Amino acid sequence: MLSSFPQISKAEWLNQVAKDLKGRPLEELMWTRPDGTVISPFVHADDFPQSPVALALEPQGWEICEEIHVTDPGAANRQAMDALEGGAEGLCFVADNPMDVTGFGQLMDGIHLDYIGLHFAGKAVDTNPGIFLAHLEVMAAQKGISTTALKGSLAYDPVPVSSVVDWRYLADLIEYAREKFPQFKLIRVSSNADTPLKDTLQHANTYLTKLSEKGISIAEIAKTMDFSISIGKSYFIEIARLRALKLLWLNVMQAWNAPLNLPAISVQYQPETYTDELYTNMIRATTMAMSAVQGGATRLTILPYDAGREMLAKYPAHFSRRIARNVQHLLKMESALDTVADPAAGSYYIETLTQQLAKEAWRTT
Repeated sequence: MLSSFPQISKAEWLNQVAKDLKGRPLEELMWTRPDGTVISPFVHADDFPQSPVALALEPQGWEICEEIHVTDPGAANRQAMDALEGGAEGLCFVADNPMDVTGFGQLMDGIHLDYIGLHFAGKAVDTNPGIFLAHLEVMAAQKGISTTALKGSLAYDPVPVSSVVDWRYLADLIEYAREKFPQFKLIRVSSNADTPLKDTLQHANTYLTKLSEKGISIAEIAKTMDFSISIGKSYFIEIARLRALKLLWLNVMQAWNAPLNLPAISVQYQPETYTDELYTNMIRATTMAMSAVQGGATRLTILPYDAGREMLAKYPAHFSRRIARNVQHLLKMESALDTVADPAAGSYYIETLTQQLAKEAWRTT
């Protein structure tokens, strides 16, 4: 029973900390982030006039995703089938070259389209995102499946790469998907661990502003957006950064008088977090995965521990991909993190980090 433990005030804790530090000031243990945010190692319930509340009331879970690079459709299909047999719940096909309906059919051969998440990225998506939905519509008709049952995303993010965006095309794509692919995310807002949250918000707000001018409602635009976040190895910071993004997005929705729905967040790793120490990468993969799911990722892609360093590996590539999937299986099936709404909620330290990051981003946006 928690009532069996006496309440200890923050002042009492600080007195004990001062004794343990033997004259060293607590300020020496504080950490200043590159953006100037000062983080204290000590947070107490007394710092919260009211108890923190969870950002989500119900468990959201997340999709176990695997990235498939498409050069040869047949080879990519074999890797996709291996991933699905190994427990992947979503596939992200990265295609740099255009695909005709025949090649797309090879790529999707044997895949139950309405059973998994179907995600498409790469230069081919940048050039012509709509063709992937068109191919899916043809395949769904051949299999007798309604396109409304398909879920997935297009990694289409023209704003950072083009000074001239065809907003009419994007508005037309949203209107087409409204009827045919209501469960697809069409706009990807990309961000890495070094991207300030304010820049991510401004990036996303550009879509809200421009598309609303084309007659698309804010709620519908937001529904089609997917925040693609690359995370680093700073465990608590990454949890707080994802939670702060969710909190900030609710503020943006409130500012637009739109429904307060949490954003979709797909998470992957920054390649530079890995080193030539392959087994160290395995450990990092696990801790970063925990950051992602506790922060509220709705889709997670784990980088295989030998990614970009396959020549150093003692085992074949399918083994490292299997290990990457199994990390997520452990977090779901043994740790049950997918059954908890906002797992990090109530941690005074993480709640403080979340508030600090969110306030700084909102102040400078």
